[in-house]
Amino acid sequence: MTAKTVLYQKWSRHLILLTVFLMPLGSFVYSTPVIAEEASSTSASNSVSTLSDVPTVTQNVYVSPKGSDYLGSGTVQAPYRTLPKVRSVLRDTYSERPAGGTTIWLREGEYELSATLELNELDSGTAEQPITYRNYPNEQAVITTAKTIDPSLWKPLNAEATARVHPAVYADQLVELDVQSLGLKNTSGFPGGTTFTKEWGIVDLIVDGVREPISQWPNPQQKIGKNRAGWVTMNGSADPQSFYYGEGGQPKDGITTDEVNADQTDRTARWQRSIEQGHDLYLKGFWRTDFDPVTSKVESIDTTRHIVRLVDIPEGGIGSKWSKEVPLVPSTNPSPSATVVPFTVPDQSPVTIHDDTYVTKDVYVTPDVYTQPSVPFSPLTVTSVTYQVYRVGTGTEEWQALNLLDEIDMPGEWALDFKDQKIYYYPDRDINKQNIIIADRTGPIIKLTNASYLNFVGLTIEGGLNNGIEMQSSHHISLDSNTIRNIGGGGVLDYYGHHNVMQNNTIYETGSFGMSIGYAGNRDTLTPAQSVITNNHIHNTGTLIALEGLIITQSIGMTISHNLIHDVPKHGIRYVYNNDLLFEYNELHHISLEDGDAGAFYTAQDWTSYGNVLRYNYVHDSPRANGFYADDGDSGDTFTNNIVSGVSKAFLFGGGHHNRATGNLIVNATSGIQIDDRGIARKYTADSTYAEQLMAKNPVAEPWKTYGRVLADTYGYDSNLWQNILNSKWHPEYPNGTHFKDNAVVQSGALVIPKKGAVIIQNNPRISSIQSAKLNPTTTTGVYTENPTILAIFPNINQIYPQIGLQKENTTSTSS
Repeated sequence: MTAKTVLYQKWSRHLILLTVFLMPLGSFVYSTPVIAEEASSTSASNSVSTLSDVPTVTQNVYVSPKGSDYLGSGTVQAPYRTLPKVRSVLRDTYSERPAGGTTIWLREGEYELSATLELNELDSGTAEQPITYRNYPNEQAVITTAKTIDPSLWKPLNAEATARVHPAVYADQLVELDVQSLGLKNTSGFPGGTTFTKEWGIVDLIVDGVREPISQWPNPQQKIGKNRAGWVTMNGSADPQSFYYGEGGQPKDGITTDEVNADQTDRTARWQRSIEQGHDLYLKGFWRTDFDPVTSKVESIDTTRHIVRLVDIPEGGIGSKWSKEVPLVPSTNPSPSATVVPFTVPDQSPVTIHDDTYVTKDVYVTPDVYTQPSVPFSPLTVTSVTYQVYRVGTGTEEWQALNLLDEIDMPGEWALDFKDQKIYYYPDRDINKQNIIIADRTGPIIKLTNASYLNFVGLTIEGGLNNGIEMQSSHHISLDSNTIRNIGGGGVLDYYGHHNVMQNNTIYETGSFGMSIGYAGNRDTLTPAQSVITNNHIHNTGTLIALEGLIITQSIGMTISHNLIHDVPKHGIRYVYNNDLLFEYNELHHISLEDGDAGAFYTAQDWTSYGNVLRYNYVHDSPRANGFYADDGDSGDTFTNNIVSGVSKAFLFGGGHHNRATGNLIVNATSGIQIDDRGIARKYTADSTYAEQLMAKNPVAEPWKTYGRVLADTYGYDSNLWQNILNSKWHPEYPNGTHFKDNAVVQSGALVIPKKGAVIIQNNPRISSIQSAKLNPTTTTGVYTENPTILAIFPNINQIYPQIGLQKENTTSTSS
């Protein structure tokens, strides 16, 4: 049987749009900006090299969970048993590797690691002698750091636990596991303590390859009252660290119904009894904003006054920042010298336009989009509470309870009781017939450091509390057709890398992000990474910590194409502080399932992040998310020939420069489109932090000097790009250079435009209804629309549409 591997010398022909070239003025190298109108170089017919393109390897090494590290020889008849053994053998035979490279074939079964599998320069290949780890054809090889649990270790509930079982469940339906006797380490509490947003870090339960849900009330699909499924709302604030769940509060919406006890299970009394017995209750809530929920430990519940009190004051105090301020009446250590500073939302209103042409007009933007209250506040501890500004609440602040035995009421749910040192679990079938593993190790499962020319193909990686694969300062790494799942951290983390390919992978059920790429290439020298992320299916990420499907930061010169990202709690793709990224043919849907103020594509807060092109992408069915969101002054992105459907705002440009949307199709954007001048109020001036970030790139010297000129020539900016932005007379606090031109708008909300700035809004025809647009998103013929207005704006839409998203022909076979 033969095997094939990636020949990296062929990469340049797949990265035409992100090439490196030598400028005649000096010997510096920089990344060429992507030209939005050029034909794609990463379409279905021109994917990056796969294993089928390359010469046959001449050495095969076999490993199997049924093999032996002592008696095995690495042949198919006598395989090794563990991956550390294979690593050791390859290191010992480094000088004897054959010219065609080496493939390590992983046979069927689980490879349980006692620690992270670490690979470095000693384990690397070369361009001519790559090293490939891959599954044996038609067999599943699972690499994990989790611990297998003997079914006999599960016991019936103890008497105290039995008394706490949910009224809808019989105690004999649940079982318990003593985690101390197993020597598990991450069981004493959340690493983030009593208040956190990201530090989850407790053991995870995986049954038959499925990551079981930690107990939650309301259940994920349970809808209570008018709330969205899985959440209830506060009924107003009682003080900076307490809120009403029933009558007593004065929320803005006036609703004080006790939703917590509506099912007659005496929930708050049950919770309070458990707290008094020493069991922890945590609530995850949007205490002040509708993004970045905070998980907080409960101190007590007053069932008479209908008040829940948290151990800590959430940053800024409880209550939506858009609700009325009230001072705290001190109960201990009053301080008469404290002051209360009121905040008043300015009286502004949106303006809509529907005519064809607009260049700068005096209007305001709705305040609840971006205006931040300027209230001085220092978070106070419980023992130092004095006069403290907090907010009465709107009545829409969402929260849910987590990790409590008392709320296990569905098969599959479980909870870790920190006091009892027990896992309580509601199995959905005979536990003796289940394959149960517990993730407890905090390192990544596989870690590459200073490694190169390594390929990982067709593997399943699961069962760690940290990331699935981490790569640091590694290059020419290929991750192809792997499944990364049931991970407490993220799927793939790649920092300080270049020339890496991540393609055809499936990533799901991660506790935080799907993929995160940072410092790829070098932005200071404008050296592109030439890395590729293509044809990956990323979904159901951020299940513990609300993070994105894909994160790219501080990187330059990458192609991100044909990926399908969906069912994520926050932004779909967050790309901040980058240059010359090409996003094309990606499909994103069901974005921002948990957070608000999000974007399917989101970037923010940078005047240096020019040259990013987003084209031929399809965003849909994400009513809580904005489509393309350039937040808080971010500048220099080009959005062309995208389809945006079923979102809040199709485009939201928050005060930055030179953001340009042309040739896009917008369908059913309920809140329309927004371009604003928040930079005036927020002082995005020539002496701002944003200006300092640009100055740090030294734009008057090479290579950034010429880069600015190339950007101006490529995208039609003013010739003195950097000089203008840093000139106070140019008014960089205005959204100068921003365009919204030649876009088709179907059955969508208003267009909100800025008060100040050289902004061009022109030729954006509106179509009153989806029926009139004659759209066919489920087309099997390739014809998405025949509407002449849309075709005039986006002429090749019917050719582009079938190419968006995952492409089956790009999928690499794991058999030779």
